[in-house]
Amino acid sequence: MTVVSGLIDRIGGQVRRDLRADPYLAAILLVAALLASFWIWHRVPNFATWDERDRLLDSLVVYSSLIEDPSIASLRESVAWGRAPFGATLYLYSLAIAPVVALALLLGEGGALAGIHSLNVEYGYFETWQATPAWIWTGSLVATRLVNACLAVGSVYLTYRLGTVLRDRVTGRLAAALLAVTFGLAMLAHEAGEDVPALFALLLALYLLVRYVQTGTRRRFLEASAAGGLAVAFKLTAGLLVPVIGLGYLLRARREDRPLAAALRRPRLFLGGAATGAAVIALGFPTLLVGHVDPVVERFVGQSAGRASVALGPTAPSWWWFLRGYLASFGLPLTVAGIAGVLASVAALRPGAGDRPTGRTTGSTTDHDARILLLALLAAFIAVLSGWHDFRPHHLLPTLPLVVLLTADALARLRARRPAVAGPLIAVLLVTTAAFAGVGVAGYATTPRDAAVDWLDRTAPENATMATYHHGFDETAVPHGMTVAHRWGPASHEDRNVSCPQYIQLSYENLLYLRDVPRAQREVGVRWNVSRRAAYVRGLLAGEYAYEIAAEFGPRPPNYVPQRPRPGSLVDILPMGITPRNDFYGDEQELGPGQYVVILERNEACSKDVPEW
Repeated sequence: MTVVSGLIDRIGGQVRRDLRADPYLAAILLVAALLASFWIWHRVPNFATWDERDRLLDSLVVYSSLIEDPSIASLRESVAWGRAPFGATLYLYSLAIAPVVALALLLGEGGALAGIHSLNVEYGYFETWQATPAWIWTGSLVATRLVNACLAVGSVYLTYRLGTVLRDRVTGRLAAALLAVTFGLAMLAHEAGEDVPALFALLLALYLLVRYVQTGTRRRFLEASAAGGLAVAFKLTAGLLVPVIGLGYLLRARREDRPLAAALRRPRLFLGGAATGAAVIALGFPTLLVGHVDPVVERFVGQSAGRASVALGPTAPSWWWFLRGYLASFGLPLTVAGIAGVLASVAALRPGAGDRPTGRTTGSTTDHDARILLLALLAAFIAVLSGWHDFRPHHLLPTLPLVVLLTADALARLRARRPAVAGPLIAVLLVTTAAFAGVGVAGYATTPRDAAVDWLDRTAPENATMATYHHGFDETAVPHGMTVAHRWGPASHEDRNVSCPQYIQLSYENLLYLRDVPRAQREVGVRWNVSRRAAYVRGLLAGEYAYEIAAEFGPRPPNYVPQRPRPGSLVDILPMGITPRNDFYGDEQELGPGQYVVILERNEACSKDVPEW
């Protein structure tokens, strides 16, 4: 307890000193908090992504099982339940929803919680979702998202600290301000996933590592190793930090006032750091702690090795996926500035390319070594992601603060040489990036799916049934109490369908079947039965199946055919950096146009057979 309280006191003291020393820091953190938490209850009691659904269910299943059977065996089985052992998010979100669970027990809703663990996977656990009171989902989702929002603000603060030790407070302030108004961070703070917690732990580890290189303090190295282990426990790709920690060990040895070989010969420190990191990783996987070793090994070895070949999006060059993700996260101006800033930082590593004096009391070597660590971690992420078939903004999240730190450092050097150029450039970057993020975040208040749910709540009769065409209800606009006939799967599953529902809902994803593109340009969810499904969707919209359009929500694509950027086209993805909330592939939040919903209502008796989906 003494160690924990001492750590909290140290952190609190550092934050207070920074707030006193920098009059702009509080405003930067406030802006970050506003963007990360604005309309954070969007889509509740439904989920923003299937990852959010799975992370929340992991924690609720543990509570549910223990309420029904408070035994060690029940704990072991419930912890091991789930799509995969997701590690430390189980701890984090179990703590976040504890007040909701306690309130449910106080209100006599323990029976509803106890039934959650009896899950039926069909239609994304729809039966469980409907059987559980909506307020439990709402409270749990808001609580877990608020945790993410707090960690997003914490990540902005850690970026400030990194910028300060990289160069000075002005650099830290600029880097923190740029990250605070980055839409990619604000967007991911609006869902309960593992990305933002992993980012916070990764930045903490990187900061402690830089401080170790600067001070040589043994405790800093062990703390960096522990924080790195926590980051890996949240998200496996954070394991790229491990070789960077080793690099930090080498950089510190180079700075010692003794022969390099002797400086490197510190086995207790090196092995202690490795053991600390490994121990935190092991403790961070509750599935491992309850004795289920095989699923954890499979996730570390099998899933990690096979990730590069997973094809969720279309086939395209890796540069296209990088640019697409950065444009959607940063906006066009900061993306261009980020590329220039990273290249300038690489150039600054050349011998003789040192900075001009900036009034710092420490030497330029500290800047040089910190820059090396930032570039090394960024290069590691770029190298690994370049080998994947496709990736999305949430995979790039760990690189966003690295890019803004290197950009802020490059702008600081430009300001020292050409202040008349750097000042207006910084102002333009802050204003355009903030505008991009502001427009994107404001869209959470007017999401098409939320509007569709409100319309159905007001309009649909109590016993109405609606048909949808998705593998999970989290991809649809469905009221919590509405009967849904989901058409997805082989004909043997037709018994779960209603032959002539009152409503049919089509989404942006359903309309993707209408696109006349090669199979390689389609995302994984719309690659099968394309011709048959396209004919059915077009027939529905044309009134051939006794249905007419009752309501639409969101911008209708031209002739109902979504226009997506051609894979590999630079020109087609440039608008993603101008207008936020573009459509993504795979497990990203569906925003803006991606939430388009059209609801059709039956206007006569059904006479035409519905084809197998």
